[in-house]
Amino acid sequence: MGYTLYRDRTKPSETDQEMWDSPLNTYLREHQMGRAGTICTLPDMIRHVEAIGALWWQYTSPTRATLGAIRFINGGILAPSLTPLIDTSELFTTVAVEGLRSWHTLLATDASRRAAYGDDHADLLLPGFTFGEYLFEQEGTDCVFIDGTLRTVPAGTVVAMLTIDRIPTYSPPQHFGLPSYSDTRTRISTTDYFDQADAIQQGWKKAADDTAHQQRPTTG
Repeated sequence: MGYTLYRDRTKPSETDQEMWDSPLNTYLREHQMGRAGTICTLPDMIRHVEAIGALWWQYTSPTRATLGAIRFINGGILAPSLTPLIDTSELFTTVAVEGLRSWHTLLATDASRRAAYGDDHADLLLPGFTFGEYLFEQEGTDCVFIDGTLRTVPAGTVVAMLTIDRIPTYSPPQHFGLPSYSDTRTRISTTDYFDQADAIQQGWKKAADDTAHQQRPTTG
């Protein structure tokens, strides 16, 4: 397998050997990922995001990311879901993981899949994720942040991106398991696209609300 090597932007004089041995590149090799992302089960995706979500901010291009955002590629006619901008790598990881857990919880309620594959049916689905980046090229772009504030983002700002895709294809319950659907075990759910989008957005909101509550000053 060929591997994409990512350079640590906090180490401008990093040698090729140091790049090979860096925490991110080592993690990707050890988990047989040729790039910063893969197709995997939801439990594995949660583990991967927990392990390298914050770390990814050091490896974006052309410079280290100072903001983050998460995109969920919805199915059907729905446009992608996108978080507001997130200003710490720790919160970026927390929001991503909470969204994935909320999504997993919803998918686990699929009675058709449970009847066919047992209680762990949601762990058989194989969505995908990819880490990337977005560069603000225009000066003075006003954007909404995760705390609800509107702030101006200067040109040259790099945003660490996590994109979640290959979400389960929707099948009406009465059609579940018919030969017209391929890879039913790993790709098909009777959970509709609107509910899937809502579940991951609710997870994002919960993480943001919990963080805001923790940061709120207490009064004696």
